[in-house]
Amino acid sequence: MFVEVAVPLPIDHPFTYRVPSGREACARIGVRVLVPFGRRRVTGLITGIVDGSSLGEREAREILAFLDDEPYISPAHLAFLSAAARECLAPMGEMLRAALPGGLPRRESPTSPRTETVYVAPAGSPDAALTPGQRKVVAAVLEAGEISSSDLSALVKGGAGIARRLVAKGILAASVREKSVTLAASHFPEPSGALVPTPHQEAALARTGVALASGGFAAFVLHGITGSGKTEVYLRAIEQARLTGRQSVYLVPEIALTPQLLGRVRARFGEGAAVLHSGLTRAERTHQWRRIRAGEVFLCIGARSAVFSPFASPGLFVVDEEHDSAYKQEEGIRYQARDIAVMRAKMEGAVVLLGSATPSAESIQRTRTGDATLLSLPERIGARHLPEISVVDLKGQSARRGADRYFSSALEDAVEETLSRGEKAMLFLNRRGYAPVLTCLDCGTTVHCRNCQVSLTFHKQDGVLLCHYCNAKEAPPERCGACGGHKVAQVGIGTERLVAWAARRWKEARVARLDSDLGRKRGFYEDLLSRMHSGEVDILVGTQMIAKGHDFPEVTFVGVLLADLSLSFPDFRSAERTFQILTQVSGRAGRGDRPGTVIIQTLSPEHVCIRKAAEHDFHGFMEAELAEREALGYPPFGRMLLLRLWGPKLERVQAAAEEVAEALSRPLSEAGISMLGPAPSPIAFVKRKHRYQILLKMPQRFAVGDLFPDLLRPLRDVAKKAGVRMEADVDPYNLMV
Repeated sequence: MFVEVAVPLPIDHPFTYRVPSGREACARIGVRVLVPFGRRRVTGLITGIVDGSSLGEREAREILAFLDDEPYISPAHLAFLSAAARECLAPMGEMLRAALPGGLPRRESPTSPRTETVYVAPAGSPDAALTPGQRKVVAAVLEAGEISSSDLSALVKGGAGIARRLVAKGILAASVREKSVTLAASHFPEPSGALVPTPHQEAALARTGVALASGGFAAFVLHGITGSGKTEVYLRAIEQARLTGRQSVYLVPEIALTPQLLGRVRARFGEGAAVLHSGLTRAERTHQWRRIRAGEVFLCIGARSAVFSPFASPGLFVVDEEHDSAYKQEEGIRYQARDIAVMRAKMEGAVVLLGSATPSAESIQRTRTGDATLLSLPERIGARHLPEISVVDLKGQSARRGADRYFSSALEDAVEETLSRGEKAMLFLNRRGYAPVLTCLDCGTTVHCRNCQVSLTFHKQDGVLLCHYCNAKEAPPERCGACGGHKVAQVGIGTERLVAWAARRWKEARVARLDSDLGRKRGFYEDLLSRMHSGEVDILVGTQMIAKGHDFPEVTFVGVLLADLSLSFPDFRSAERTFQILTQVSGRAGRGDRPGTVIIQTLSPEHVCIRKAAEHDFHGFMEAELAEREALGYPPFGRMLLLRLWGPKLERVQAAAEEVAEALSRPLSEAGISMLGPAPSPIAFVKRKHRYQILLKMPQRFAVGDLFPDLLRPLRDVAKKAGVRMEADVDPYNLMV
């Protein structure tokens, strides 16, 4: 008996192994095995049973051990992962590494679980006299009922040590238990009383309810303006799926959004939800994955990787803010979680609900072709109005100096009035750091990264120049490296400089900042959310992180400093992305009882995406955008495949790219596929690697997985022999690198 085994390595095909005599019953699809691989022993996964006659005279090595009595992943889940790998043109082993916690671990669980001490207080008051510290510890234990040593130490300095001494005196009781995985969940209480859905929410839920009850595939695009109650529709749809006995996957675009959502979900569903995202430790991720696989929960919340949740029978996939580019994985396997969710829903006979205030062009086109049904939430909850948006032309600001040139008098006055009323403001600038460029005013030389073809960004808080591509750090130079001059100036503005300017301008205001530099710090995001909800922040400055899904009722003004930044990218999606971010960040204003206002500062006030965003005219913008895309054959009216080649030697990368292009030219021409390139990438030198690319434009609905896996496999080997790596990015979102 022979089996095919996938190993978690970047290899395009499985390997055939012989099943030891007498162990045939153990050879089941989805079971982990220990196999010899070259001179090593590796963990693999059985992906198929094969006929030994197909081997010919080749010798198959024998499996060393079976690691599971039951499949580690189900055959249905394995079939989904295999289909996803084929669609993404990725090796199955790489897909297993991306989808499974720790890839394929050799052992199912740690040899000894982590434990913690838990303290409880016996009934009645302690008779012994207590020190002030002991009284604090006893009070904390009494209030909590039971409390772990780590939580106790967080509340009372030295609390764990004090508690141990109180146990010795018989004042407290202690026990040891397996340590549970802690997951950050912001406090988000459910509103008192039963929420009554609006007529539009009821209509949307009626459609999802019928689809879920039918047990077949259905796709919906939920277009709900900001503040219209999309989250409530998601949660009620999850309840609908639960009543059918099936599970739900709830995707959010950013890891940072998960704690706020988890708090709300826990208030609604208790402990029936698990969380999966790359921000968890390996132990946390493994623990959550096992709960899902074991059927202990009915809901998984997370960022893009949660689409791989090992539910036995998923019935609903919710993709919140489905337009967000964060759903596109840009390293390793290049997958689009939204599209993978649609694929999995089709395979599982499930419902997929794609929600956004600014649905993507791809999703709107799905509704036009009948591949999805459009659901609308055109009104805000509580009959609140959308904010009033004004556009300010920045071309008249050139006479102002320094950071002042980025602030119009209208924006300054609006912030001043907002603060005087005791309300809160947001200032949006989609550029982090203090200054994006350091330039010599004598010769015009800009300080660039030695590893990449990009300028370094000055981060004042850390006192360094940072490359946002390779994370290289340098000390700011005292003089120009080209001419020796001392006039090295910080040019431009980022969120760090904006915070400093706002704090100087409004000295009494409490100013905070949220961007990826701070958001990645563990616990920072949750703390900032808490401060915002408690009214401890007057002005919140940030990048696009402040635009996503937040509901701060006291925020009544939003100022956009430079709306043109994303318009300058050489990307066919730049207008769509600009419209989406302007609409999303504007939607943070006026979500409470008081009306909101927005000022958008721009150098391109007549651009269609600026005008339509100011008019709250999504459909008008999308009509213009889709017409332009169709004329050019860009997605969603065609598909694209980007082949990137990179290596340390420029001449080898160029030669490999030309050889790949020549080998592809004939089969692509026969398939009706056009090829652009090979050419240097827009940023041709990143992390000390030279980069070339080939862009393929394919017909709409082209089945990438039918043609390219076999076509590209030998070409990867050609590049590898030249010391060059080649990767495929299906339907790319980032053409810059």
